[in-house]
Amino acid sequence: MTLEGKVALVTGAARERGIGRGIALTLAKRGCDVVINDVAAEDEGEELAERIRGGGRRALFHRADVTDRSAVDEMVERARRELGRLDVVCSNAGVADWRELVDVTEETFRRQVSVNLTGAFNVCQSSARALVAQGEGGRIVVTSSVHVQMAFPAMSIYGGTKQGLRALVEHMAIELAPQQITVNHIGPGWVRSYINDASPALQTDEDVATTLTLIPAGRPAEPEEMGNAVAYLASDEAAYVTGEFLRVDGGFVVGKYSWAP
Repeated sequence: MTLEGKVALVTGAARERGIGRGIALTLAKRGCDVVINDVAAEDEGEELAERIRGGGRRALFHRADVTDRSAVDEMVERARRELGRLDVVCSNAGVADWRELVDVTEETFRRQVSVNLTGAFNVCQSSARALVAQGEGGRIVVTSSVHVQMAFPAMSIYGGTKQGLRALVEHMAIELAPQQITVNHIGPGWVRSYINDASPALQTDEDVATTLTLIPAGRPAEPEEMGNAVAYLASDEAAYVTGEFLRVDGGFVVGKYSWAP
């Protein structure tokens, strides 16, 4: 699954122990030049770009807020201007907040919807326009979640945004297929990433042990394993795969009632 000569944009990719970073590193290892985006963690983003360049690929960090449409358009244009083209778009930026429904504030509701749903739409639409204009097809991969198939307590808004992404991906897949642009989404389960540090289910050793019993694979995923899934969906081997949900969860969703001898 070589991606040699492709140019990828990955949003929410600067942070250490982040899914976006894992995606960016994996795509670079497979041959992609990479635009690393984040709204913060600029030092980490620049360090990651330097690391990728050290491996022989081109890379740049672009600070932009995905909720700001003009900033997203500028980012997509910069990717094409400085790296010559755009082939793979990974809409990964997201935020989470663990609160029971009665405790959700207007601020946290707006933040999650703005980043997780509106931000993804901004990135996907702006990139789709660029890919259509380029006229050579392309790949769009969105990071959704196992929340697409499972409901969790204290995550009603986060789960709602991920369900919204599922519908958005499926509609985009239909509309963009004639342009040879595929649109898919991956569903991480428990990933060993910074965003999960605040999860109430992972605060003590006992919490972690209990959560592990729900995962047939017996461990959380590493960010780079999400990158492997994205690399497949970005490859020529996945040219006939669109509108699809690839769950990458170690069997978490199907293993809730699993039995171990």
